[in-house]
Amino acid sequence: MKNLPDGVQDFLPDELRFKRNIENILRNTFELSGYEEIMPPTFEYLDNFATTSGIFFDENNIYRFFDKRGDLLALRPDVTTQVARIASTKYHEYPLKFSYIANVFRYDNPQVGKMREFTQAGIELIGKNHEYSDAECISVAIEALKNIGIKDFKVDIGQAEFFKSILFELKLTKEEEDILKGLLKDKNQSEIEYFLKYNNITGRNYELVANLPLFFGGIDVIEDAKGVYEFESAMKALNYLERVYDILKDFGMDSYITFDLGMVQSIDYYTGLIFRVFVKDLGYAICAGGRYDNLLKNYGKDLPATGFAISVERAMLAVQSQSGITTKKPKRVAVVFDERNRKVAYDIAVRLRRQGNIAELVNMDNSEYANRKKFDEIIKAGV
Repeated sequence: MKNLPDGVQDFLPDELRFKRNIENILRNTFELSGYEEIMPPTFEYLDNFATTSGIFFDENNIYRFFDKRGDLLALRPDVTTQVARIASTKYHEYPLKFSYIANVFRYDNPQVGKMREFTQAGIELIGKNHEYSDAECISVAIEALKNIGIKDFKVDIGQAEFFKSILFELKLTKEEEDILKGLLKDKNQSEIEYFLKYNNITGRNYELVANLPLFFGGIDVIEDAKGVYEFESAMKALNYLERVYDILKDFGMDSYITFDLGMVQSIDYYTGLIFRVFVKDLGYAICAGGRYDNLLKNYGKDLPATGFAISVERAMLAVQSQSGITTKKPKRVAVVFDERNRKVAYDIAVRLRRQGNIAELVNMDNSEYANRKKFDEIIKAGV
């Protein structure tokens, strides 16, 4: 018998209890913030994850298969695209606020905190294009992470349009743009500078790109950037970030915020503010999101939208690394009985379960089972 394929895992009882507890807290946080839960299907037509310019995701990272009719289907690599389809095709009044907790599938290289099947918990706010919408999404993400027990984290905020305005000046091919995005994502300064020289990008354009990773830090970064990126589209993006920051400051959340003007996202549908959440001592983001104002056009509606997704498995690692806490188990009680008092035993078990305990009925002849399970308490019915 073969073991599991790369990138998937079994969740045993303690792990699954921990995972479900986090999911329930996230679900409750989203619901109390006004976001109604929906559940899209696990697979759809591959074309539903595409745009007129191609697939949002690398086709090599999508699990694809044919059904019996010959239609090409795909396991969802993302939930946001599905929510965009639902909002465009099943609703006519906006804005809409949706939440979800669902497994997604990507054929990435497995590593710690990065699996091929993983759970995303997120929200989408559709139909509002305003800095308050982006600030609301970030605030819900912060509250959600705090509610599950993560304390030491930072929200790095960038701007997709800011980066695109710089790319426009470079006149790169799509392949060259992707290479540059990868270098910026890795903060590889020496390779960025080599790339620019290799592609004969010099003078002012060289400085605009080479300096991007340096614009990282608090709100002062925005003011500093204004002195360098003085063209209209960049200034518009920077002013927008300032207004979002002012809202979050009013919410008392400014201490969580940093800015990263060299931030790029691996998914191409983002159009405006983008953000990622990093936890101390973990080398990857546990949450990512942003504005995607053009996505819904592909499903028939031209509507602005913003949202985020939390990786539940990464959130589990973050909680464990910061507090070591998983989930407290309910009290486990064995109600031991024989044939004469099984009714009494059942009544006791029901009462204990209503009080939030785990209560198992154990036949007196099966004492070995009771010893092996290591119950917190053993009650003998009728005694």
